[in-house]
Amino acid sequence: MTACKIRKDENYWREKLAAFLHDPPDKALSIWGHVKRAEKLREKIYVSADENLLSRADQVASGLDRTFLPERESGGEIKFPEYPVITHPTGKTSPFNLGPFSNFNLQNILSQIEILIAQDSNNFPKHYYSFALFHYFRHVLPWRLAQTNVGNLAWHWWGLPADTRLPDHSIWQHCALTSALYSCYRESPDTQASLMVFSLTPVQDFIARSRKLRDYWTASLILSWLASEGLWVVISRYGSDHIIYPAPIGQALIEAKLDKTCGFSHWTARYHLEARAATLPNKFLFLSPAGQEKEIAELIEKHIEESWKELAKKVKDLVKKECFSGVSEACLKSFDYIFDRQATNFWEFHWTAVSLLDEHLLNQNRPFLPKNIVQKLETYLEEARQINFPYLSFTEKFFYPASYDFAGRGLAAEKLSPREIRPEEPGIKCHLHTDFEALRFSCLECKNDGKSCELNSGRGPDSNPRPSRDPCWQKIRKEFSKSEFKETERLSALGLIKRLASRAVDKNHPLYSFFQRAESFPSTTEIALKDWLERAEKDIAELGLSHKDIAEILHQKETNNKYEIKDISKQEQEIHKKVLKLLKRRKEKNDEPTTYDRYYAILVMDGDRMGRLLSGGFAARWRDVLHPEIIRRLENGEIGSNFKTFWLDFLNCKRLISPAVHAAISKALSDFALYTVPSIVARYRGRLIYAGGDDVCAVFPISSALKAAREIAHAYNWAFVRYGQRRTVVKRDGKIVDNEFLTGEVSKAEDLLSQDLLLLHLGPGEEISISGGLLFIHHKWPLRAALERAHSLLEIAKDPGRRALALELQRRAGEQRTFVAGFKEKISFNENEVSVWDAFEALNKAFASRKLSSSFAYRPKELAEGLEVLSDNPDEMARFILAQIKTGKKENSSLYEEISSWVATVLLGDRRGTLAFEALEIARFLGEAWRRHGFN
Repeated sequence: MTACKIRKDENYWREKLAAFLHDPPDKALSIWGHVKRAEKLREKIYVSADENLLSRADQVASGLDRTFLPERESGGEIKFPEYPVITHPTGKTSPFNLGPFSNFNLQNILSQIEILIAQDSNNFPKHYYSFALFHYFRHVLPWRLAQTNVGNLAWHWWGLPADTRLPDHSIWQHCALTSALYSCYRESPDTQASLMVFSLTPVQDFIARSRKLRDYWTASLILSWLASEGLWVVISRYGSDHIIYPAPIGQALIEAKLDKTCGFSHWTARYHLEARAATLPNKFLFLSPAGQEKEIAELIEKHIEESWKELAKKVKDLVKKECFSGVSEACLKSFDYIFDRQATNFWEFHWTAVSLLDEHLLNQNRPFLPKNIVQKLETYLEEARQINFPYLSFTEKFFYPASYDFAGRGLAAEKLSPREIRPEEPGIKCHLHTDFEALRFSCLECKNDGKSCELNSGRGPDSNPRPSRDPCWQKIRKEFSKSEFKETERLSALGLIKRLASRAVDKNHPLYSFFQRAESFPSTTEIALKDWLERAEKDIAELGLSHKDIAEILHQKETNNKYEIKDISKQEQEIHKKVLKLLKRRKEKNDEPTTYDRYYAILVMDGDRMGRLLSGGFAARWRDVLHPEIIRRLENGEIGSNFKTFWLDFLNCKRLISPAVHAAISKALSDFALYTVPSIVARYRGRLIYAGGDDVCAVFPISSALKAAREIAHAYNWAFVRYGQRRTVVKRDGKIVDNEFLTGEVSKAEDLLSQDLLLLHLGPGEEISISGGLLFIHHKWPLRAALERAHSLLEIAKDPGRRALALELQRRAGEQRTFVAGFKEKISFNENEVSVWDAFEALNKAFASRKLSSSFAYRPKELAEGLEVLSDNPDEMARFILAQIKTGKKENSSLYEEISSWVATVLLGDRRGTLAFEALEIARFLGEAWRRHGFN
């Protein structure tokens, strides 16, 4: 793949590394002497940079992220070991105290860093040594410093700030931005940097057209992998420091390539592969040297296309090798032609770029920019000029929000430009991609040419065979298990790639490690049965059965009115008999699979107003991100009067969007997707399909899905997050059976152990939220239709006010029961407020424990007229409901009062403004599932 050769210019990488090391990693520990410490580190590894370009890059990087901060002589010095505080870049939350910092020796720390680098870099590949060394500093060194506990700082290394006065971004982020700008200036004919956005589509049209859950998961992984290949072009040519969004650090598809290329395989523990799910979005933002935008865009497009075609060829070669031995080239001619036609030019690429706007470019493009953004930025600059602040040159550092907005508008306009329309395809259509022709042999061409059939001598070729008689698909089905391809299923190249990619990739392919356990990926039937399978685990183990075998046979049993065993191997017959024996055992225990074991849950979630968030619509104000000691000094007149005048005007304004904030948002979404979401999904016994930043899709047994959805929504607004081993280790018979890694919000350093990671999420704020659609659906409902409905529910949740969950039970017969409520919605009674979702879960338990009869779920609807009159008076509604519940009951009055308040809360809690009678039916259904699985 010529599009993705690593830049061999050693000077480029060594100068970039020198720019990265313009500040040392330990700068925050002592501002005094940090320049000499950085210089010593550069000398140790023999790197240097153009001082003029580096000075400009450092000034612009600092200005882009920090605006105007008081110097030491103006009262702005913060001795970090005395005030070891970091602030949150987007959320409105309290600062995080990293302390105490004591007993460290800067000289010893620098020596330890030098020794560690020398040891680690000893075996880097000679032909890519400088490339590897730079990316070691970017991707490995922070983890190694924490892992080896250099300076007894452990996890603190991740959080050390670039500027102790504005400690909301790390030294690693600032160094990366400086080195990226330096390289842009070095490579650009105009000595300028451009902000570039690249997008790969279609997304849902590719992944949602799936019959099996594994198709959907595989398609999501393929899309994520193609995005990583595009990012790898940026990394190979410019370096990973150029990528602003998504955060490349910790992304398995990127880190694994660095392991292979740079010799980092000793340190794979630095990233997280447990999720085995798609975690990269289809769009990325990066810095490019101005003047090279078109060139890099074409290289990205070319490399993604080549990567996709290589995967397509692997799938085609697999099918031809496994299924078509003995089939003539004449018969395969149409198969090859159709496959190649469909695999070519499927993907669409969109990109736009804008030079970082300085004052001159801003004035040139003023008609295309929102007035409010321009006016706000010019107000900052004008006041700074009036006060006569230093460092007012290089005005591109003041207008990043305008540059980002301009780039976004450019991408939106580019997507609206006319595209070449794919010609309509002829013939029998694909079962999944119904606008694509199904793959076939050359029967149609042979018939049109009057030729006899080579595959079936004595008969003419059939140009329109039934699916079960199609010679191409007969041969494919023969070589794979019955569950792999249905009798009625014929696929296009796209469908076949999704179905068989996991089998086709070899050990050298980036997706191989993700696909290693693809065959065990659960079906919708297995997910639906999960509670029952867990209850039957002892019997299953004794019979030597697997969950997958049981689910497959029970699916067949439900499909056929008469359960038959025919045309199967002796081994399969034995499995069938064991499953029948299992069913008999469970029947004797009064625990056969029932209706409730035929439903599973699909959860889709999406961050609200992400475009606005990335444009500055977050909660943090300057007051929230400046060091609290700086705030105290400003308010007490201990800061120079010029800075005091400036900052008292802006303290309560929103923090400006900047590359550091974009990097922080990117890291927050990455940490959320890579660590927190997989941990929650696993804890609630689900299976993650994708977690691409703010986008989440997972499947669950119905008993645990709601709790998982609520916890994910809650975690989205965490600020500072601990990732580490569970504090309580569960042991049985002396063996560890539960040693799970978990995430949780933390507020102080004492909450973390030395081996933990300190992560970042988006933090709290009115404009920072996530919404979800949660669908309870029969396992035999078509997956594509189920996914479409789940996404429709997500849109319903976002419609009235966001930060909501739309919940729906869809019965096999087609009837729907829907409930929509805000995650934080509460109903006010005279004496208290009740959370809508707490009340809903409490009703689930009330139905599960039979404190409410099943028939009660339908009774309020019969009383709709009376209840609607009481809609404005929750207390009166609760009393009215209490009278219905207590009919004929005298005991436990307080319990029924509580239940009546739950019912009133749920009825009044629907966002759509109508009484939520359907919610009670959903609660009854879930309550029965909870009861069967032993929840209390």
